[in-house]
Amino acid sequence: MNIPKTKARLTDGLVRQNIVLMSGLLIGPVIAGATDFESAAAISVVFSLVTFFSVAVCRLLPRRMVYTVRIIAYALIASALYIPAILACQFLLGEEVIVRAGIYLPILVINHVILSKTETRFFHLSYFQMLLDALGYIAGFVIVCLLTGIIRDILVNSAIGSLSIETGLSLPALETTFGGFILVGVLAGICRAIYNKLTMNNEQLAINKEPVGDDGNRPAEET
Repeated sequence: MNIPKTKARLTDGLVRQNIVLMSGLLIGPVIAGATDFESAAAISVVFSLVTFFSVAVCRLLPRRMVYTVRIIAYALIASALYIPAILACQFLLGEEVIVRAGIYLPILVINHVILSKTETRFFHLSYFQMLLDALGYIAGFVIVCLLTGIIRDILVNSAIGSLSIETGLSLPALETTFGGFILVGVLAGICRAIYNKLTMNNEQLAINKEPVGDDGNRPAEET
């Protein structure tokens, strides 16, 4: 089996298969939990630590293990890793931020990257490429989560964390789940538009690079 280049794999997780903006598989914690920069940072830290180390450990489980048992094992491993992850987050950001993020931290244990991508994608890569691929998915989530938290913090609290920013705007509705849906929807539309534009440009460049025959026409594709 030919393994795609690592660069393409990183791009998949960041943009093409972004689990928030493109597939929407982990949209809940961002919409409802990332209401400000600090909450978004807490969600990002816990997700990153739990997901990366869970994928790294789960890959070591034998493939001979029954599928159902493997999925249960993935969940148990992620649950065990959640404890040091939440302690690290509390050390970095403080207990108050953990309390504010609430239920949206523990639900990160059961996420699509751990339970699904490990089976359908990561097992088909070498161990090193799998870790790079997982980092791409993690980075894609973290970027969107932090961006959402920063935008809401600025437009609702006129601040980014403890840094005051006077904008002259106050949109308290953006802090609600409904406001989060609207904001993430706008970001998803922008992301898809940019991705589609880049894809079209790349396809056009590929067509332009095709050799031209003596008659001035490019060879037709084989059917």
